[in-house]
Amino acid sequence: MKKNLFSLPRVYNLGMNYAMGAAVLFLPLTSLPALSVLMGGTMVAPPTIVFIFILFIGWLPAYLLRGGKFPGEMGPFFVFVVLALMASAAAFVINFPSFRGSAIQNAEASAVLTLAVGSATYVIVSIWNQESGRLVRTLRLINISGVILLAWSLLQLAQILLNSGDYPDRMVQIQSLLSTRSLLDFGFRGRVGGFAFEPSWQAHLLNMVYLPYWLAATVTGYSVSKKLWRLSAENILLVSGIIILYFTVSRIGLLALLVAFAFLFYRLNTQFIKWFQKRLQRRSSSIRLQLDKLIPGLSILVVLLAYLAAVAGLVLLWSRFDQRIANLLSLREIPSSLLELAFSVNFGERVVYWSIGWSVFARYPLLGVGLGNTGFFFQHYLPSIAYRSPEIINLLDQAMVIPNVKSFWIRLLSETGLVGFSVFAAWQIVLWRAGAFLRAKRFMFFRTLGWMGAFAILAFICEGFSIDSFALPYLWVAMGLLTAASALARREANEPIGDHLVQTQ
Repeated sequence: MKKNLFSLPRVYNLGMNYAMGAAVLFLPLTSLPALSVLMGGTMVAPPTIVFIFILFIGWLPAYLLRGGKFPGEMGPFFVFVVLALMASAAAFVINFPSFRGSAIQNAEASAVLTLAVGSATYVIVSIWNQESGRLVRTLRLINISGVILLAWSLLQLAQILLNSGDYPDRMVQIQSLLSTRSLLDFGFRGRVGGFAFEPSWQAHLLNMVYLPYWLAATVTGYSVSKKLWRLSAENILLVSGIIILYFTVSRIGLLALLVAFAFLFYRLNTQFIKWFQKRLQRRSSSIRLQLDKLIPGLSILVVLLAYLAAVAGLVLLWSRFDQRIANLLSLREIPSSLLELAFSVNFGERVVYWSIGWSVFARYPLLGVGLGNTGFFFQHYLPSIAYRSPEIINLLDQAMVIPNVKSFWIRLLSETGLVGFSVFAAWQIVLWRAGAFLRAKRFMFFRTLGWMGAFAILAFICEGFSIDSFALPYLWVAMGLLTAASALARREANEPIGDHLVQTQ
């Protein structure tokens, strides 16, 4: 009997698969103009969330009705969401300062919506990818979208290096269709931003999704495509991605990558020590005893010095492209306060935002002031030194939106308090242990995803001081893939997971 190619179940499954594929392929777009207009002009308008929404209402209910379950790693995150909503509800008893007549309920509604977007992304990515075939396909799509992202970014870099950032009209037109930030924006001239709203967002998405996978695949030797002379697509994409990250001139972005490499070097160093100590087993007991005491400390010292030298060289090279780093290195005297130091290296505005968030947390340490409400205290806790900043003055005089604190971690403290921050941190610890569990598995596929998860978590510790929006999907995609892989690995002993996980290397 011939199968009906246009049967409703087949069309439904095909549509859901295409929706997830599109969600991954559109990850490089952070602010699609058409979607931004539909969402009221918001800067954060990644088209990925449209396809996540389709899956959330069209696929998730059917999954749950069929008896589908949530992975255990998601438990702490669900608790965090409940606590964040409780903190937002409790905020209505707080006497807020006024800010341009803004209403608390409007600010909270907008913030809760962004949390819902992030939560939906994490849930869908985690559950959808619990099947090995889907997870491998997602990694392939990450490579494909990464190729598109890097190709466009390299074109931008070529114009910056060879043509002083004077972009051809055709490139400007293409960018205007895919990003609300024009290539002609003078504020980011000389920095590679790809399709992102700003270069720091480009660094964020590279550090959270693309570079963690490409670096992990390079470490383990895994690839979702055939290799050419032991060289994989992930190896080439990793090198290209690091180059593009460097030219985003994002200080937090580069620090995040360095932290990931530091963790990798640490793990490689511990493995080297174990290997070297085994070699010493053949020597006399007295020599072995002496060397056993010296080798660990010496090897750690050598690696640390090598890493510091590499960082110093990179910073010196970076100072030739970034005046902010040059200003920091040229300081003859360290200013007496953190804010003075921050303003002397053109970083003052960011520290001002952080200080306001910290002051709000100090005033309401238990549950914070609720999602989206920190900005109401902006003028109340604004330090006097901030008035030397044109950006701050403009924000006070002309901005029609409630300011934010420009830091995910400080936002968690100020808006959900110690309770919400602690639960969110506990969730990250659970996922960190899930990554360690995967790195100990026998399949190279699982080890790769374990490394990827570790790199993404470490990167977000740094990126969290620059990004403060729940709506950007990159954290949720990375954590979703780690959650899915951990859930899949737990079933390994009872179910065959597919030979292609071993063969695709």
